[in-house]
Amino acid sequence: MPKPKPLYMETTVISPERTAGEITALLVSAGARQIAMEYGDGGKIVGMNFVLMVEKIPFPFKLPVRTKALHEIFRQRRENGSRWNDPKAAEKDAVKAERIAWRQLLRWVQAQLAMVDAGMVETREVFSPYLLDRTGRTLFEHLEETRYKALPAPEAV
Repeated sequence: MPKPKPLYMETTVISPERTAGEITALLVSAGARQIAMEYGDGGKIVGMNFVLMVEKIPFPFKLPVRTKALHEIFRQRRENGSRWNDPKAAEKDAVKAERIAWRQLLRWVQAQLAMVDAGMVETREVFSPYLLDRTGRTLFEHLEETRYKALPAPEAV
């Protein structure tokens, strides 16, 4: 069986907490006024919220870290490999998925802010899918729930 294609940042050994600190520093340099970490079961960091000032108005954003897809990739790899019977494999995979997801988020934030620095985009533009509404949903989540009804229908080409 061919070796599976490695995931972006798969070999990272950097902890989610350290990566979250690096993301925090980037967001502060981009003008974030408030930053809060979100924690899940077992005290694991699962996301972060931050506030950007846009024309003197505070706008809240949420950067979630979703590891479910990574867990599924690792589970499939285990089923197809020799680690299937290792009782600690799932736990190790969960820890690895967290490290990878946080590192990928860091690289995404770095890329977005590089485009901001180059004048290609506005900070609020690249983070807009993660804008929070009063209910705690992101703009993206709202659009998904409403099947994008808030957007005008595209014109026929």
